[in-house]
Amino acid sequence: MELSLPKRRKLALLFLLGVALPSLALCLLALRGIQNELALLEQRQLDGYRALADEIGDSVLTRIGQAERSLARSVVRLGDPSLTDPIPVLDSLEARHPIVDVAFFLEGDGTIRVPSTTLLFRADGELGIPEAPAWPPRLAEEMRSGQEREFRRDLPAAALLHYRRAFDATPDSMLKAQALLAMTRVQRKAGRFEGALADCEELLRSYGTIRTAEGMPLGPVASLERGAMLLSLGDSLGALEGFVDLYARLAAGAWELERAQHDFLAAQSSSAAGALSAVLHGPAADSLSRALAALGAEVAVRRERARRILLFRERSGEDLLARLAPDPGGIGDGSPRFSVDDGGRSFLVSLLDPSPSESGVWGLLLDDDYVRDTLVRPALEGGLDDGSVDWIVRGRHGGAILAGPPSPAHASPAGSPALTASFAGNFPPWLVELRPLPRSPYRLLLTSGQSVYLYMFLAIAMILGFGLVLTVRTVTRELELARMKSDFVSTVSHEFKSPLTSIHQVAEMLQRGRVPSEERRRRYYDVLLEQSSRLASLVTNVLDLARIEEGRELHPETVDLEALVQGVVDATRHRVGHEGFRITSLMGEPRPCVRADPDALGQAVSNLLDNAIRYSGEARDVQVTVGTDNGSAIVTVEDHGVGIPREEIGRVFDRFYRGGGELPRSIRGSGLGLALVKEIVEAHGGSVEATSEVGEGSTFRIKLPAHRQQHHA
Repeated sequence: MELSLPKRRKLALLFLLGVALPSLALCLLALRGIQNELALLEQRQLDGYRALADEIGDSVLTRIGQAERSLARSVVRLGDPSLTDPIPVLDSLEARHPIVDVAFFLEGDGTIRVPSTTLLFRADGELGIPEAPAWPPRLAEEMRSGQEREFRRDLPAAALLHYRRAFDATPDSMLKAQALLAMTRVQRKAGRFEGALADCEELLRSYGTIRTAEGMPLGPVASLERGAMLLSLGDSLGALEGFVDLYARLAAGAWELERAQHDFLAAQSSSAAGALSAVLHGPAADSLSRALAALGAEVAVRRERARRILLFRERSGEDLLARLAPDPGGIGDGSPRFSVDDGGRSFLVSLLDPSPSESGVWGLLLDDDYVRDTLVRPALEGGLDDGSVDWIVRGRHGGAILAGPPSPAHASPAGSPALTASFAGNFPPWLVELRPLPRSPYRLLLTSGQSVYLYMFLAIAMILGFGLVLTVRTVTRELELARMKSDFVSTVSHEFKSPLTSIHQVAEMLQRGRVPSEERRRRYYDVLLEQSSRLASLVTNVLDLARIEEGRELHPETVDLEALVQGVVDATRHRVGHEGFRITSLMGEPRPCVRADPDALGQAVSNLLDNAIRYSGEARDVQVTVGTDNGSAIVTVEDHGVGIPREEIGRVFDRFYRGGGELPRSIRGSGLGLALVKEIVEAHGGSVEATSEVGEGSTFRIKLPAHRQQHHA
């Protein structure tokens, strides 16, 4: 019988205690282990970021320390009385240490001196206007006469004679340069371009460093004039070469110039050269154009450096003295390092002696661009190259001075950074903000060295899931089997009870002599025979199925399949003919023979016929066909009864299974007949299959290996 409700509850409780709860506990433990491992991975990641910031800071401090020691050695050399020019010493220091922008000397009054000559220009007004010597009276008269004829009378040729006499008579170089400059000017006005060109070249060769009354060196002025003369003579390529040469000398700092002077001369020479390079073509002109472009980039870099150093020199002296006075303590190597804010920007400064003497102290202005772009940026990009973190370097006042490549807006989390780290020694006084981007924790775990935890969890989950599915399937199958066995017991009990009741009643009537006629007695004898046969068939099916499951031994022999099937058909006709059934048989040609146990195979065919008769419904026709197909013997039993639903057709050969409809369940049967057919046929190396349509009937087809074929006699 079917499992009772208490038994079902007990089974569910056992499953819960034995499988579900332990599985849940294991899953929770595995998840807890994964969470702990993810927390450790995150902590390791943050520790790695902090170590990276410390490593970068140590690298920067190492470079600064090397430059400071180099400056200390240079200062010792500067104290050597035999050293007449300190500039090469300082220039060598700056060349060996790219982190040094410039070496400077802080005087006791706060003045900052930059002895090096590497600046592109000086501050406006720093060079001043040189005091020109007075002309002797006679020569002064010659110069006035020349100026009168040049400017008032417009007689450049006559003016040239007066200027030349003054030039030849004076021994002073500055006066000679003035006269020669005037000669160049009037010759150009007179159209004597070759003479003017010769005078320009003389100015460049002999008087290039002499400054005019306005403070402008004559060398760059003469170079501009020379280019104009070459253009007037039609030598455009020579003029281009002259303008590019002037621009190169300005980029190299060939003359001491104030900022405004340098800007004017650089603009004049570069614009003139650019205009010519736009119209001139050829290998030489193209080479000069490329040189001009390269010089432009160099001038921009050196101009910014000079502007930065001049700004530092002008505005930071008093601030440095104020920093030194109250707190002479420093950081590392006894050298104080400061960040000085002046003019809207910060300067990184290192002083050689934290206790300056009355004369002053040497120091280094560090190149923060070099620190940022050459030391910090590559280190951060190299250490954070997996794109898993946003990083920003902020300056002293919180502004971003360096940032990593932008991340998608949706991927960059808002809020405080996960880590804020300063550089070792807090110098430079910058902060590195690191904000890890959202990542799948399990993906992070998979790519880590501790992914074994996730693999263990997945393995446990898969094993538990497989066990759960297997357990559920097994329990479900056992419950279904219990239900089917319960139905079988109920059905078999009914099947046994019905023929036994009929036999008992008929036998009792015959025993007591209550049957009045011989004809009725014969009918009662037929009933006894039919019911006993039915009972015997039921017992035989049960016993045969049990024997086959236990490994029943078959006794195969060569069997004429047609004769065997015809015998079963004839017996079935005799048994059910009085109920109106018409069983027709169609035997094919040639007649197939098979190796089979005739009793077992006959029982299989008989079960198919009984099944067809039982489920024929109102129909009374059953067809049996014997034939061959590709070397196989085929037995087909076809009825036109109630049919089998398509979703149930695959289960009709299961033991104890009976259709779920009302009509199949109302028909007598044990659910073993078709199961026995399948067991017998498969034991003979064959197969059985069924096709059906509801309301149109069913067809069962046995396929057996043919032993041989013979023709009808």
